[in-house]
Amino acid sequence: MVPYIVSEHSVTSKIGKYLDRLLRPFSDEKMQSTTFYNELDFIQKLNHYISTEHPLTSTTTFCTMKITNFHTLDDHKSMIDSVTYFVQNNVGGNRLHDISVMTIKNLLQLFLYNNIFYYKNKIYTLTKGGPNTMPLSDTLSNIYLFVWQKKILNKVKQNRDEFFGR
Repeated sequence: MVPYIVSEHSVTSKIGKYLDRLLRPFSDEKMQSTTFYNELDFIQKLNHYISTEHPLTSTTTFCTMKITNFHTLDDHKSMIDSVTYFVQNNVGGNRLHDISVMTIKNLLQLFLYNNIFYYKNKIYTLTKGGPNTMPLSDTLSNIYLFVWQKKILNKVKQNRDEFFGR
């Protein structure tokens, strides 16, 4: 099933576009050190890591993970909590630009809980994730994964320095 927004000009669509313009540059900046933007970026960062920190050895292990259903990763409350946590822990106060964290949280609730889509002549409300046709869904998923990845990296880095990115 592929969720489509009923109207590009709906209130939820406008809220989603606004939130994406607010959150994407902020989250991209905070995730820059663990983000591979393309294959060339990965090779350059890996080469830098190998040449300046840790050369590859016969025991070097590479691991990849593929997440399917990226846009329906978790329920709305968990996504909202993750974004709220991410923003609160990465701003120098309680505001991102001139918008309070509580306002961002309230707008996310409006966006996520009131998105509808049309499928086989019926109208549905999304109960998990966000519509994959909205750029905000990518931003929310990346923030959600970043919070999750941070917890894992804290465990991994206790044992040794690792090269990581996604």
